[in-house]
Amino acid sequence: MVRIRSLTTRLLVALVAPLIVSAVLIGIGDAWVTQRVVDDTSDRLLAGSVRAIAESVTFETDHIEVDLPPWAFGLLDSPQRDSVFYNVRESGRVLTGYDDLPDFDREAIAADGEPVFRTVVYQDRRVRQSAVALRVPGAAAPVVISVAQTLESRGAVRNSLMTTVGAIEVGLVGLVALLIWPAATWSLSPLDGLRRGLAKRSDARDPDFAPVAVGDVPNELQPVVVAFNSLLGQLERSVDGVRRFTADASHQIRTPLAIVKTHLAVLAKGKRTAADQDSLTDALEAVDRLQRLIEQLLALARAEAGETDGRQQADLAACARSLIDRWSRRATAEGATLGLLIEAEPVGVPLAAPLVDQILENLVDNALSYGGRTIVIGISQTEAQATLWVADDGPGLPPALQQRPFERFMRGPQSSGQGSGLGLSIVKALAERAGGDVVLEAPLEGGLRVGLSFPRISL
Repeated sequence: MVRIRSLTTRLLVALVAPLIVSAVLIGIGDAWVTQRVVDDTSDRLLAGSVRAIAESVTFETDHIEVDLPPWAFGLLDSPQRDSVFYNVRESGRVLTGYDDLPDFDREAIAADGEPVFRTVVYQDRRVRQSAVALRVPGAAAPVVISVAQTLESRGAVRNSLMTTVGAIEVGLVGLVALLIWPAATWSLSPLDGLRRGLAKRSDARDPDFAPVAVGDVPNELQPVVVAFNSLLGQLERSVDGVRRFTADASHQIRTPLAIVKTHLAVLAKGKRTAADQDSLTDALEAVDRLQRLIEQLLALARAEAGETDGRQQADLAACARSLIDRWSRRATAEGATLGLLIEAEPVGVPLAAPLVDQILENLVDNALSYGGRTIVIGISQTEAQATLWVADDGPGLPPALQQRPFERFMRGPQSSGQGSGLGLSIVKALAERAGGDVVLEAPLEGGLRVGLSFPRISL
Protein backbone atom coordinates (compact mmCIF):
# COMPACT_ATOMS: atom_id res chain seq x y z
CA MET A 1 0.00 0.00 0.00
CA VAL A 2 1.37 3.41 -0.97
CA ARG A 3 1.94 5.61 2.05
CA ILE A 4 1.09 9.27 1.45
CA ARG A 5 3.23 11.57 3.59
CA SER A 6 1.85 14.94 2.45
CA LEU A 7 -1.11 16.15 4.51
CA THR A 8 -2.35 18.21 1.56
CA THR A 9 -2.31 15.17 -0.68
CA ARG A 10 -3.99 13.03 1.97
CA LEU A 11 -6.73 15.64 2.38
CA LEU A 12 -7.22 15.88 -1.38
CA VAL A 13 -7.43 12.10 -1.68
CA ALA A 14 -9.86 11.92 1.24
CA LEU A 15 -12.13 14.50 -0.39
CA VAL A 16 -11.80 13.60 -4.06
CA ALA A 17 -11.94 9.79 -3.69
CA PRO A 18 -15.51 9.78 -2.27
CA LEU A 19 -16.44 12.29 -4.94
CA ILE A 20 -15.17 9.95 -7.66
CA VAL A 21 -16.97 6.97 -6.09
CA SER A 22 -20.16 9.02 -5.93
CA ALA A 23 -19.72 10.05 -9.55
CA VAL A 24 -19.30 6.40 -10.57
CA LEU A 25 -22.43 5.38 -8.67
CA ILE A 26 -24.34 8.30 -10.17
CA GLY A 27 -23.04 7.26 -13.59
CA ILE A 28 -24.36 3.73 -13.07
CA GLY A 29 -27.72 5.16 -12.05
CA ASP A 30 -27.67 7.52 -15.04
CA ALA A 31 -26.97 4.58 -17.35
CA TRP A 32 -29.97 2.69 -15.97
CA VAL A 33 -32.27 5.71 -16.18
CA THR A 34 -31.01 6.59 -19.67
CA GLN A 35 -31.63 3.05 -20.87
CA ARG A 36 -35.15 3.15 -19.45
CA VAL A 37 -35.91 6.52 -21.03
CA VAL A 38 -34.53 5.46 -24.42
CA ASP A 39 -36.43 2.16 -24.32
CA ASP A 40 -39.69 3.78 -23.25
CA THR A 41 -39.43 6.50 -25.89
CA SER A 42 -38.53 4.05 -28.65
CA ASP A 43 -41.27 1.65 -27.56
CA ARG A 44 -43.85 4.44 -27.79
CA LEU A 45 -42.71 5.23 -31.31
CA LEU A 46 -42.84 1.53 -32.20
CA ALA A 47 -46.35 1.31 -30.74
CA GLY A 48 -47.33 4.40 -32.72
CA SER A 49 -46.21 2.70 -35.90
CA VAL A 50 -48.29 -0.39 -35.00
CA ARG A 51 -51.38 1.77 -34.34
CA ALA A 52 -50.87 3.66 -37.60
CA ILE A 53 -50.99 0.34 -39.49
CA ALA A 54 -53.97 -0.79 -37.44
CA GLU A 55 -55.94 2.27 -38.51
CA SER A 56 -55.41 1.30 -42.13
CA VAL A 57 -56.96 -2.17 -41.74
CA THR A 58 -60.52 -2.52 -43.07
CA PHE A 59 -62.90 -5.35 -43.99
CA GLU A 60 -64.17 -5.27 -47.54
CA THR A 61 -66.99 -7.71 -48.49
CA ASP A 62 -65.26 -11.00 -47.75
CA HIS A 63 -61.66 -10.09 -47.08
CA ILE A 64 -59.45 -7.77 -45.07
CA GLU A 65 -57.55 -4.99 -46.78
CA VAL A 66 -54.52 -3.15 -45.49
CA ASP A 67 -53.78 0.27 -46.92
CA LEU A 68 -50.40 1.15 -45.36
CA PRO A 69 -50.03 4.92 -44.85
CA PRO A 70 -46.61 6.30 -45.93
CA TRP A 71 -45.99 7.86 -42.56
CA ALA A 72 -46.53 4.63 -40.60
CA PHE A 73 -42.84 3.76 -40.73
CA GLY A 74 -41.69 7.36 -40.78
CA LEU A 75 -42.10 7.37 -37.02
CA LEU A 76 -39.21 4.91 -36.83
CA ASP A 77 -36.88 6.83 -39.11
CA SER A 78 -33.48 7.75 -37.57
CA PRO A 79 -29.97 8.77 -38.67
CA GLN A 80 -28.85 5.21 -38.06
CA ARG A 81 -31.39 3.91 -40.61
CA ASP A 82 -32.70 1.01 -38.56
CA SER A 83 -34.19 -1.92 -40.46
CA VAL A 84 -37.94 -2.18 -39.97
CA PHE A 85 -39.99 -5.36 -40.47
CA TYR A 86 -43.76 -5.85 -40.25
CA ASN A 87 -46.57 -8.20 -41.03
CA VAL A 88 -50.36 -8.43 -40.68
CA ARG A 89 -51.82 -11.81 -39.76
CA GLU A 90 -55.30 -13.19 -39.56
CA SER A 91 -55.73 -16.56 -37.94
CA GLY A 92 -51.99 -17.23 -38.37
CA ARG A 93 -52.10 -16.38 -42.09
CA VAL A 94 -49.87 -13.52 -43.24
CA LEU A 95 -51.92 -10.98 -45.14
CA THR A 96 -49.00 -8.67 -45.92
CA GLY A 97 -45.41 -8.12 -44.81
CA TYR A 98 -42.63 -10.53 -43.86
CA ASP A 99 -43.78 -14.13 -43.70
CA ASP A 100 -40.95 -15.26 -41.42
CA LEU A 101 -41.29 -12.49 -38.86
CA PRO A 102 -41.95 -14.37 -35.59
CA ASP A 103 -45.53 -14.36 -34.42
CA PHE A 104 -46.57 -13.64 -30.84
CA ASP A 105 -48.27 -16.29 -28.82
CA ARG A 106 -51.98 -15.73 -28.88
CA GLU A 107 -52.08 -15.65 -25.08
CA ALA A 108 -49.39 -12.95 -24.94
CA ILE A 109 -51.40 -10.43 -26.93
CA ALA A 110 -53.78 -8.36 -24.83
CA ALA A 111 -57.38 -8.51 -25.86
CA ASP A 112 -57.96 -4.84 -25.03
CA GLY A 113 -55.94 -3.60 -27.98
CA GLU A 114 -52.88 -2.50 -25.96
CA PRO A 115 -49.55 -3.20 -27.70
CA VAL A 116 -47.13 -5.74 -26.26
CA PHE A 117 -43.34 -5.75 -26.65
CA ARG A 118 -40.48 -8.20 -26.72
CA THR A 119 -36.84 -8.41 -27.90
CA VAL A 120 -36.01 -11.30 -30.23
CA VAL A 121 -33.39 -12.34 -32.76
CA TYR A 122 -34.52 -12.04 -36.35
CA GLN A 123 -32.26 -12.58 -39.37
CA ASP A 124 -29.32 -12.86 -36.97
CA ARG A 125 -30.03 -9.41 -35.55
CA ARG A 126 -31.59 -8.34 -32.30
CA VAL A 127 -34.84 -6.52 -32.88
CA ARG A 128 -37.49 -4.93 -30.72
CA GLN A 129 -40.94 -6.19 -31.75
CA SER A 130 -44.36 -4.81 -30.89
CA ALA A 131 -47.74 -6.29 -31.70
CA VAL A 132 -51.39 -5.50 -31.17
CA ALA A 133 -54.57 -7.56 -31.70
CA LEU A 134 -57.29 -5.71 -33.59
CA ARG A 135 -60.91 -6.79 -33.98
CA VAL A 136 -62.13 -5.65 -37.37
CA PRO A 137 -65.91 -5.48 -37.81
CA GLY A 138 -66.98 -8.24 -40.17
CA ALA A 139 -63.79 -10.31 -39.70
CA ALA A 140 -64.14 -13.72 -38.16
CA ALA A 141 -60.92 -13.53 -36.09
CA PRO A 142 -58.73 -10.78 -34.66
CA VAL A 143 -56.10 -9.27 -36.93
CA VAL A 144 -52.60 -9.15 -35.43
CA ILE A 145 -50.32 -6.26 -36.56
CA SER A 146 -46.63 -6.74 -35.72
CA VAL A 147 -43.72 -4.32 -36.31
CA ALA A 148 -40.06 -4.99 -35.48
CA GLN A 149 -37.10 -2.59 -35.52
CA THR A 150 -33.37 -3.15 -35.11
CA LEU A 151 -31.64 -1.55 -32.10
CA GLU A 152 -28.94 0.61 -33.68
CA SER A 153 -30.76 3.90 -33.10
CA ARG A 154 -31.46 3.01 -29.47
CA GLY A 155 -27.78 2.27 -28.88
CA ALA A 156 -26.71 5.48 -30.62
CA VAL A 157 -29.09 7.62 -28.55
CA ARG A 158 -28.08 5.84 -25.36
CA ASN A 159 -24.35 6.26 -26.08
CA SER A 160 -24.81 9.92 -27.00
CA LEU A 161 -26.66 10.64 -23.77
CA MET A 162 -24.18 8.67 -21.65
CA THR A 163 -21.22 10.40 -23.30
CA THR A 164 -22.74 13.79 -22.60
CA VAL A 165 -23.65 12.93 -19.01
CA GLY A 166 -20.24 11.30 -18.44
CA ALA A 167 -18.42 14.35 -19.80
CA ILE A 168 -20.47 16.58 -17.51
CA GLU A 169 -19.69 14.39 -14.48
CA VAL A 170 -15.97 14.25 -15.28
CA GLY A 171 -15.93 18.01 -15.75
CA LEU A 172 -17.72 18.56 -12.45
CA VAL A 173 -15.37 16.20 -10.59
CA GLY A 174 -12.37 17.95 -12.13
CA LEU A 175 -13.78 21.39 -11.28
CA VAL A 176 -14.52 20.37 -7.70
CA ALA A 177 -11.02 18.88 -7.38
CA LEU A 178 -9.51 22.16 -8.59
CA LEU A 179 -11.63 24.06 -6.08
CA ILE A 180 -10.67 21.66 -3.30
CA TRP A 181 -6.93 22.29 -3.87
CA PRO A 182 -6.93 25.96 -2.73
CA ALA A 183 -9.43 25.06 -0.01
CA ALA A 184 -7.12 22.33 1.30
CA THR A 185 -4.11 24.65 1.07
CA TRP A 186 -5.99 27.35 2.96
CA SER A 187 -7.11 24.85 5.60
CA LEU A 188 -3.53 23.69 6.18
CA SER A 189 -1.97 27.17 6.10
CA PRO A 190 -1.78 27.35 9.95
CA LEU A 191 0.27 24.15 9.88
CA ASP A 192 2.58 25.67 7.27
CA GLY A 193 2.93 28.79 9.40
CA LEU A 194 3.86 26.64 12.40
CA ARG A 195 6.42 24.81 10.24
CA ARG A 196 8.02 28.08 9.12
CA GLY A 197 8.19 29.32 12.70
CA LEU A 198 9.93 26.15 13.86
CA ALA A 199 12.25 26.25 10.83
CA LYS A 200 13.39 29.74 11.82
CA ARG A 201 14.32 28.39 15.23
CA SER A 202 16.38 25.58 13.73
CA ASP A 203 18.17 28.05 11.45
CA ALA A 204 19.14 30.24 14.39
CA ARG A 205 22.76 30.13 15.54
CA ASP A 206 21.72 30.22 19.19
CA PRO A 207 19.21 27.60 20.41
CA ASP A 208 15.73 29.00 21.00
CA PHE A 209 13.89 26.97 23.62
CA ALA A 210 11.01 29.41 24.16
CA PRO A 211 7.63 27.58 24.17
CA VAL A 212 5.48 27.85 21.07
CA ALA A 213 2.36 29.92 21.67
CA VAL A 214 -0.49 27.41 21.88
CA GLY A 215 -3.15 30.04 21.14
CA ASP A 216 -1.72 30.67 17.66
CA VAL A 217 -2.31 27.12 16.38
CA PRO A 218 -5.54 25.30 15.45
CA ASN A 219 -7.31 23.28 18.12
CA GLU A 220 -6.37 19.98 16.45
CA LEU A 221 -2.65 20.81 16.70
CA GLN A 222 -2.65 22.13 20.24
CA PRO A 223 -1.93 18.72 21.87
CA VAL A 224 1.04 18.31 19.50
CA VAL A 225 2.36 21.79 20.36
CA VAL A 226 1.92 21.14 24.09
CA ALA A 227 3.95 17.93 23.78
CA PHE A 228 6.56 19.78 21.70
CA ASN A 229 6.84 22.50 24.34
CA SER A 230 7.39 19.81 26.96
CA LEU A 231 10.15 18.34 24.82
CA LEU A 232 11.70 21.81 24.41
CA GLY A 233 11.77 22.19 28.19
CA GLN A 234 13.55 18.87 28.61
CA LEU A 235 16.02 19.76 25.87
CA GLU A 236 16.73 23.15 27.41
CA ARG A 237 17.44 21.53 30.78
CA SER A 238 19.73 19.03 29.08
CA VAL A 239 21.65 21.73 27.21
CA ASP A 240 21.93 23.82 30.36
CA GLY A 241 23.32 20.78 32.14
CA VAL A 242 25.96 20.31 29.45
CA ARG A 243 26.87 23.98 29.61
CA ARG A 244 27.20 23.87 33.37
CA PHE A 245 29.31 20.74 33.10
CA THR A 246 31.65 22.27 30.55
CA ALA A 247 31.99 25.45 32.59
CA ASP A 248 32.65 23.56 35.81
CA ALA A 249 34.97 21.08 34.13
CA SER A 250 36.99 23.86 32.55
CA HIS A 251 37.82 25.21 35.99
CA GLN A 252 37.63 22.21 38.29
CA ILE A 253 39.65 19.82 36.13
CA ARG A 254 42.24 22.09 34.57
CA THR A 255 43.39 23.57 37.87
CA PRO A 256 44.32 20.24 39.56
CA LEU A 257 46.00 19.07 36.37
CA ALA A 258 48.05 22.26 36.19
CA ILE A 259 49.13 21.78 39.80
CA VAL A 260 50.09 18.14 39.23
CA LYS A 261 51.99 19.07 36.08
CA THR A 262 53.88 21.84 37.89
CA HIS A 263 54.92 19.60 40.76
CA LEU A 264 56.01 16.83 38.39
CA ALA A 265 58.08 19.33 36.44
CA VAL A 266 59.76 20.51 39.68
CA LEU A 267 60.46 16.95 40.74
CA ALA A 268 61.89 16.16 37.32
CA LYS A 269 64.53 18.90 37.75
CA GLY A 270 65.93 17.33 40.86
CA LYS A 271 68.47 14.52 41.10
CA ARG A 272 66.75 11.21 40.69
CA THR A 273 67.70 7.75 39.70
CA ALA A 274 67.27 6.81 36.07
CA ALA A 275 64.19 4.74 36.90
CA ASP A 276 62.63 7.59 38.88
CA GLN A 277 63.43 10.03 36.10
CA ASP A 278 61.77 7.77 33.53
CA SER A 279 58.70 7.46 35.73
CA LEU A 280 58.47 11.23 36.11
CA THR A 281 58.82 11.69 32.35
CA ASP A 282 56.07 9.16 31.70
CA ALA A 283 53.86 10.88 34.28
CA LEU A 284 54.40 14.28 32.64
CA GLU A 285 53.52 12.85 29.23
CA ALA A 286 50.43 11.19 30.67
CA VAL A 287 49.32 14.48 32.26
CA ASP A 288 49.88 16.26 28.91
CA ARG A 289 47.76 13.66 27.12
CA LEU A 290 45.07 13.87 29.79
CA GLN A 291 45.03 17.66 29.59
CA ARG A 292 44.76 17.54 25.80
CA LEU A 293 41.98 14.93 25.97
CA ILE A 294 39.99 17.00 28.47
CA GLU A 295 40.35 20.10 26.33
CA GLN A 296 39.17 18.19 23.25
CA LEU A 297 36.21 16.66 25.08
CA LEU A 298 35.17 20.05 26.41
CA ALA A 299 35.49 21.56 22.95
CA LEU A 300 33.37 18.79 21.45
CA ALA A 301 30.74 19.14 24.18
CA ARG A 302 30.54 22.91 23.61
CA ALA A 303 30.27 22.47 19.85
CA GLU A 304 27.49 19.87 20.02
CA ALA A 305 25.59 21.80 22.69
CA GLY A 306 25.64 24.96 20.56
CA GLU A 307 27.37 26.96 23.27
CA THR A 308 28.14 30.49 22.14
CA ASP A 309 31.53 32.13 22.26
CA GLY A 310 30.75 35.79 22.04
CA ARG A 311 30.65 37.42 18.61
CA GLN A 312 29.41 34.82 16.12
CA GLN A 313 31.52 35.87 13.16
CA ALA A 314 35.16 35.67 12.24
CA ASP A 315 37.62 36.32 9.41
CA LEU A 316 39.10 33.04 8.15
CA ALA A 317 42.15 34.80 6.74
CA ALA A 318 42.95 36.57 10.03
CA CYS A 319 42.50 33.34 12.01
CA ALA A 320 44.78 31.46 9.62
CA ARG A 321 47.54 34.09 9.88
CA SER A 322 47.29 34.00 13.67
CA LEU A 323 47.61 30.21 13.69
CA ILE A 324 50.71 30.32 11.45
CA ASP A 325 52.35 32.68 13.96
CA ARG A 326 51.47 30.44 16.93
CA TRP A 327 52.35 27.08 15.41
CA SER A 328 55.41 27.83 13.29
CA ARG A 329 57.83 27.02 16.13
CA ARG A 330 56.24 23.63 16.84
CA ALA A 331 56.10 22.78 13.13
CA THR A 332 59.79 23.64 12.74
CA ALA A 333 60.68 21.55 15.78
CA GLU A 334 58.94 18.56 14.19
CA GLY A 335 60.64 19.12 10.82
CA ALA A 336 57.56 20.51 9.05
CA THR A 337 56.75 23.80 7.33
CA LEU A 338 53.47 25.72 7.39
CA GLY A 339 52.27 27.53 4.29
CA LEU A 340 49.39 29.91 3.70
CA LEU A 341 47.46 30.47 0.47
CA ILE A 342 44.87 33.24 0.71
CA GLU A 343 42.99 34.12 -2.47
CA ALA A 344 40.87 36.88 -0.94
CA GLU A 345 40.37 38.62 2.37
CA PRO A 346 38.57 39.28 4.58
CA VAL A 347 36.52 36.08 4.38
CA GLY A 348 33.68 36.19 6.88
CA VAL A 349 31.99 33.11 8.35
CA PRO A 350 29.17 32.84 10.97
CA LEU A 351 31.41 31.30 13.64
CA ALA A 352 33.27 32.88 16.56
CA ALA A 353 37.01 33.35 16.12
CA PRO A 354 37.95 31.01 19.03
CA LEU A 355 35.96 28.24 17.35
CA VAL A 356 37.65 28.87 13.99
CA ASP A 357 40.96 28.64 15.87
CA GLN A 358 39.92 25.26 17.25
CA ILE A 359 39.14 24.01 13.75
CA LEU A 360 42.52 25.15 12.41
CA GLU A 361 44.44 23.83 15.40
CA ASN A 362 42.81 20.41 15.16
CA LEU A 363 43.49 20.15 11.43
CA VAL A 364 47.11 21.26 11.68
CA ASP A 365 47.73 19.09 14.75
CA ASN A 366 46.22 16.15 12.86
CA ALA A 367 48.54 16.76 9.90
CA LEU A 368 51.62 16.98 12.16
CA SER A 369 50.60 13.89 14.13
CA TYR A 370 50.39 11.80 10.96
CA GLY A 371 53.77 12.84 9.61
CA GLY A 372 52.96 15.75 7.34
CA ARG A 373 56.09 17.71 6.40
CA THR A 374 54.52 20.36 4.17
CA ILE A 375 51.22 21.69 5.46
CA VAL A 376 49.31 24.35 3.54
CA ILE A 377 46.27 26.31 4.73
CA GLY A 378 44.08 27.71 1.97
CA ILE A 379 41.36 30.37 2.11
CA SER A 380 39.01 31.29 -0.75
CA GLN A 381 35.49 32.54 -1.28
CA THR A 382 32.71 32.91 -3.80
CA GLU A 383 29.72 35.19 -3.77
CA ALA A 384 27.81 32.97 -1.31
CA GLN A 385 30.38 30.55 0.12
CA ALA A 386 33.61 30.70 2.10
CA THR A 387 36.09 27.84 1.85
CA LEU A 388 38.87 26.72 4.18
CA TRP A 389 41.15 23.78 3.41
CA VAL A 390 44.21 22.22 5.00
CA ALA A 391 46.41 19.90 2.91
CA ASP A 392 49.46 17.88 3.88
CA ASP A 393 51.87 15.45 2.24
CA GLY A 394 51.63 12.76 4.93
CA PRO A 395 50.65 9.12 4.43
CA GLY A 396 47.01 10.03 3.82
CA LEU A 397 43.93 8.68 5.46
CA PRO A 398 44.70 5.48 7.40
CA PRO A 399 42.73 2.39 6.36
CA ALA A 400 41.10 2.25 9.80
CA LEU A 401 39.62 5.72 9.21
CA GLN A 402 38.58 5.45 5.58
CA GLN A 403 35.08 4.12 6.33
CA ARG A 404 34.38 6.33 9.36
CA PRO A 405 36.76 9.31 9.34
CA PHE A 406 34.70 11.42 11.77
CA GLU A 407 34.14 8.71 14.38
CA ARG A 408 35.30 9.63 17.88
CA PHE A 409 38.50 8.26 19.37
CA MET A 410 39.60 6.77 16.04
CA ARG A 411 43.38 7.04 15.54
CA GLY A 412 45.47 5.51 12.82
CA PRO A 413 48.66 3.53 13.45
CA GLN A 414 50.74 6.25 11.75
CA SER A 415 49.90 8.78 14.46
CA SER A 416 53.00 9.94 16.35
CA GLY A 417 51.43 12.60 18.56
CA GLN A 418 49.44 12.65 21.75
CA GLY A 419 46.13 13.08 19.97
CA SER A 420 42.85 11.84 21.38
CA GLY A 421 41.15 10.83 18.13
CA LEU A 422 38.61 13.63 18.53
CA GLY A 423 40.08 16.23 16.17
CA LEU A 424 38.01 15.50 13.07
CA SER A 425 34.88 14.99 15.18
CA ILE A 426 35.30 18.47 16.65
CA VAL A 427 35.95 19.97 13.21
CA LYS A 428 32.77 18.42 11.80
CA ALA A 429 30.64 19.47 14.79
CA LEU A 430 31.87 23.08 14.63
CA ALA A 431 31.44 23.27 10.84
CA GLU A 432 27.87 21.96 11.01
CA ARG A 433 27.10 24.40 13.81
CA ALA A 434 27.90 27.24 11.40
CA GLY A 435 25.80 25.67 8.64
CA GLY A 436 28.85 24.32 6.83
CA ASP A 437 30.15 20.97 5.67
CA VAL A 438 33.39 18.97 5.73
CA VAL A 439 34.88 16.90 2.90
CA LEU A 440 37.98 14.68 3.08
CA GLU A 441 39.99 14.09 -0.08
CA ALA A 442 42.96 11.82 -0.69
CA PRO A 443 44.94 13.21 -3.69
CA LEU A 444 46.62 10.74 -6.03
CA GLU A 445 50.03 12.10 -5.13
CA GLY A 446 49.43 11.26 -1.46
CA GLY A 447 48.60 13.17 1.65
CA LEU A 448 45.25 14.40 2.85
CA ARG A 449 43.16 17.46 2.10
CA VAL A 450 40.35 18.50 4.45
CA GLY A 451 37.98 21.05 2.95
CA LEU A 452 35.36 23.04 4.83
CA SER A 453 32.64 25.19 3.28
CA PHE A 454 30.70 27.85 5.18
CA PRO A 455 27.98 30.35 4.34
CA ARG A 456 29.80 33.58 3.59
CA ILE A 457 28.91 36.71 5.57
CA SER A 458 30.03 40.31 5.25
CA LEU A 459 32.33 41.66 7.92
